[in-house]
Amino acid sequence: MRHARRPGHAIAGAGLLLCAALLDGCIGAGLHSNQPAQQAYLLRAAAAGPASAARATSAPPGSLDAARSLEVLLPTAAPGLEGDGIAVLRPGAQLDYYTGARWAAAAPLMLQTLAIESLRRQGRFALVQSEGAPFAANWVLQLELTHFEADYADGTPPTVRVGFIATLGQRSARRAVTTLSVQTHAPAQADRMQAVVAAYQSATNEALQEIATRLAPAISQGAAPAADAAPASGEAPDSGESSAPGQSAPGAAHR
Repeated sequence: MRHARRPGHAIAGAGLLLCAALLDGCIGAGLHSNQPAQQAYLLRAAAAGPASAARATSAPPGSLDAARSLEVLLPTAAPGLEGDGIAVLRPGAQLDYYTGARWAAAAPLMLQTLAIESLRRQGRFALVQSEGAPFAANWVLQLELTHFEADYADGTPPTVRVGFIATLGQRSARRAVTTLSVQTHAPAQADRMQAVVAAYQSATNEALQEIATRLAPAISQGAAPAADAAPASGEAPDSGESSAPGQSAPGAAHR
């Protein structure tokens, strides 16, 4: 005796077949997508010149001037620049991103690594590290990323603009010593991704080199042993020169 097939079983079987077909189609579309694969780009520090290499190797082996140690904090970024998208600024202040391309990491993290590498290669500081390092640095550098975009306002190819606000602080005194603004730009040689990334590389390296050059004197002056030493009670600071009554000694900091 043959049993009649229930209508519900037939509907359920058809539904399973339909789901399987749809799933197979989705997987096939994913494996054979016409969308181009995203390319990840990474910026690298400029090679050290002869003077920088000489500074980096001038210290005796095993010695370290801890007073010239620097900690680079994770940079903050202006809105729209905090991710891994390669930013494009179009006419009308329209912020966009290149399709099919991205930075190898979020821009602040990539630039922190780049800044540390660049500052090390220039040899102006005895130690350069991130905030996660186990050693306490004497100086702290905070970078604020204000510009990091390919600007098409003047047409194609674009001009890459990079901007930082750098604030140098002294850890022991818990105070900011100096703040400076640096802005650089580099025109792309063509409206192609590799040419645009090369312009990003040029403008970023120029900005970081300028930051290191302008910060070095402040660190050198503050690294003197007597710079933060308080004079004994009742004694005037020993500046090596006498001061006229009512005048501060040469080199004394005004508060």
